[in-house]
Amino acid sequence: MDGRLLGVVVAGGGSASLDPLVSPGDAALTPFAGQYRFIDFALATLANSGVRDVCVFAPETDAALGAHVVRAGGAAAAERRALRSLPGMQATGTPARRLVEALQACRDLLGAHRPDAIVVLSADHILQLDLRPLAAAHAAFGADVTLVALPLPASEAPGRAVLRIGGDGRVRHAERAPTAPAPSTATGGFALGWAGDFIVRADALPAVLAALAPDDVGDEARFLAALAARLRMTAYDLLDRHLPGASQGAYWHEPITLEAYYDAQMNLCTPRPFLDLYNPAWPVRAAAAGLAPAKVVADSAGRAGQALNSLVSEGSVIRGGLVVNSVLGHGVVVESGAEVEDSVLLDGCRIGRGALVRRALVGPGAVIAEGEEIGYGAAPNAPGRLAPSGLTLVVASPACA
Repeated sequence: MDGRLLGVVVAGGGSASLDPLVSPGDAALTPFAGQYRFIDFALATLANSGVRDVCVFAPETDAALGAHVVRAGGAAAAERRALRSLPGMQATGTPARRLVEALQACRDLLGAHRPDAIVVLSADHILQLDLRPLAAAHAAFGADVTLVALPLPASEAPGRAVLRIGGDGRVRHAERAPTAPAPSTATGGFALGWAGDFIVRADALPAVLAALAPDDVGDEARFLAALAARLRMTAYDLLDRHLPGASQGAYWHEPITLEAYYDAQMNLCTPRPFLDLYNPAWPVRAAAAGLAPAKVVADSAGRAGQALNSLVSEGSVIRGGLVVNSVLGHGVVVESGAEVEDSVLLDGCRIGRGALVRRALVGPGAVIAEGEEIGYGAAPNAPGRLAPSGLTLVVASPACA
């Protein structure tokens, strides 16, 4: 990579769509693919792109995230030798405000790290992108700021910050997409949306901060529009970008709905998922869980446990049960005769003997009772619910949480 990069990961954002499943305000710790958390993918993108100096910004109150960062750092200390957690931002606030607070804190790091550019990744979504071509394109364009962007279909654009690109390749304006956004002819009828990540030239950082008025940090679109009006800013389309060792290329996912979160994980169970977790050229290291290996065994009567087309995380035990096309988090237990199909079971779930679970999202620590049926038409007990799409959400009762 030409030039030295300082990597910044901004955490602390919540995800209203996933609040029933994870702690509010901890989107960075959202479980994905069983053993991973969203922030693990940001850290992997930096490490695999050769970025050695990494700072994680999180609210002071986010002790769980701080502990996770320490464990993640221990898993790959040689690759992230400058990994540190730098609390200081407020636990509440808009994504744009958190980004600005992180950039303000970066001013104190420039002297120690002396980077040519700062790459800022948000921990509230999943990104797999080789940052080296991004940094090269940023330098070649002579940009102050380069936004990571992607074409969005009309159904996903409303409410997001979408970009208007001039004929010279500069971002000329940004706005929050209306219910029916005007398509961009440059992207085949799709709106070009901001992915939430960007790179800024280090010597342009003072100008970036000076360009932002207090009102500009309350909304992502206003944040970007202010930068576009005063700085040389361009966009880098991540679609179809090559990823070392991968046949599917770059990957981006943001769970705007429970269904989107569920569908992305069901795709992991297919023979050729969009997100390749087994690419030796692009490892994603999970924080050490300290649990025993997953185990698939027969029950006391000799009935074999089975796991087909599924991801099963450390500490999980399938004891005479059947798991098909599903993702199991840490410490999940599936008892004898139970059947789990097309489902995502988060950490610590217990599926009782003979229970049937189909097309469900089961939250951490939830218990499905012996013989209970989930996903077969009946609504689960509150606070769980049956979504209009037919997806069943099961949440642990307060006594079990």
